[in-house]
Amino acid sequence: MLYGLIGLFILFFLTMPMSRRRHRWLWRKRGQVDFDRFERAMRKSGVSPTTIRFLWRELEPFYHEPLRPLPKDRLESQIMIDRPEIEALILHFWRSMRGQDALPSFSAVGPDPTVAQLGRHLDLMAGWTIRSAA
Repeated sequence: MLYGLIGLFILFFLTMPMSRRRHRWLWRKRGQVDFDRFERAMRKSGVSPTTIRFLWRELEPFYHEPLRPLPKDRLESQIMIDRPEIEALILHFWRSMRGQDALPSFSAVGPDPTVAQLGRHLDLMAGWTIRSAA
């Protein structure tokens, strides 16, 4: 048990610099992303404005400066967001938008979703479409 815990700490500290390097490399490759660029790209992907604002705000802690999200970013493999954190984002969205309503009983977002896929999933959960966005 103790060795496993020590191993997890070592793995955490070894992968932390890798994710920072990966994020820096991605930023150099695609340049500066501001909210307007993100919003335009997400709208082209069919995500509602409310969900776009939510994702911009809530994904910020997962991106190392100066990298910012784009719709094609793979959350698990590229940005290194763990599945429980993605599920927590979904739950936070639901509670923020729908209050105490029961969560819908349909399948969770697929494996290694992109930011756009997560946005469309959240819109579907909330019952929004691009034409009748909240």
